[in-house]
Amino acid sequence: MSTPIPVTIVSGFLGAGKTTLLNRILNSDIYANKGLKIAVMVNDFGELNIDSQLVVSAEQNMINLENGCICCTVESDLIEQLRKLLQMRSGRPDVILIETSGVSEPSKVVNTLRYPEFKNQLSVDAVISMLDAEQFNQLEGTMKRLAMDQLSAADIVVINKTDLVNQQQLQQIKAQWLFPNASVYQTQYANVPLELLLDISASSAVPSTAVHAHQCTAQCHHTVDNADAHSQQFSTMSWQHDQPLKLSKLRQVLTSLPGNIYRVKGIVDLTEVPEQRCLVHKVGSRLTIEKQEKWQTSKSSQLVFIASEAIDNEHIQLQLASTAADAATRLQA
Repeated sequence: MSTPIPVTIVSGFLGAGKTTLLNRILNSDIYANKGLKIAVMVNDFGELNIDSQLVVSAEQNMINLENGCICCTVESDLIEQLRKLLQMRSGRPDVILIETSGVSEPSKVVNTLRYPEFKNQLSVDAVISMLDAEQFNQLEGTMKRLAMDQLSAADIVVINKTDLVNQQQLQQIKAQWLFPNASVYQTQYANVPLELLLDISASSAVPSTAVHAHQCTAQCHHTVDNADAHSQQFSTMSWQHDQPLKLSKLRQVLTSLPGNIYRVKGIVDLTEVPEQRCLVHKVGSRLTIEKQEKWQTSKSSQLVFIASEAIDNEHIQLQLASTAADAATRLQA
């Protein structure tokens, strides 16, 4: 069973900074360092796809979806292009990036990606919605409702252009905030730590930031890397456990993580699925735990956490330790 290709959707209202963010991604070496191939789909509402001309030239498949909204009139084109990518014998992408037009509803794009024919081949990695801090409070009527719909579908909201507003205006935006489950990042010029936004392990079932050798018990290992300003101020924590975990307990812990933790990725050994390893993926409030192929190596659970600030690793380690099937036995002893 092959791992589905992760798809990241970059959405947001007209002029919010979607193309700027896409260019930051393509100008970085975040995928190149992993040797991963990227396919980029750019949708612009109009006969001329200006956005695709503004996207940097790089070694990737560039697909233009023109003259319509990707969630309605261009949906058939999106489906056709996805089919072509999946049927490629060579050069098949490891990652797909989709920039929607400023008038598209990303929730409909997500629904397209979940069609039965794509279910086992594509996975929604994240829906990122850009918000123009200067423009947002000026929107009215249909345009305001559309912008709100775009935000409601987001796993991660990037409040962009914060240099163009004062603190009072920024607080006005937050006062009408209706999406408590989305992770929020404030920035200028779409300058966001990409490690917070993207699945950099991509098609690999094992997180690339594998667990290091710092032990807290005979079965439990963790590392914490609080990055400096040069590495864009994000923190990572890795955790490993050599005994099976309980699915219900794991779900409970992962759904109650602090809001500053943007991503969780890894493989786990569950008591409910003893023969198969399971892939864990959490971005924003969306959590998926999916069965993968049978174990080919020694069974072990490995999870990587990525946050926008320092992680309370001791608290999270205690919570994770409680998910182990043998946790009750250890406590009684």
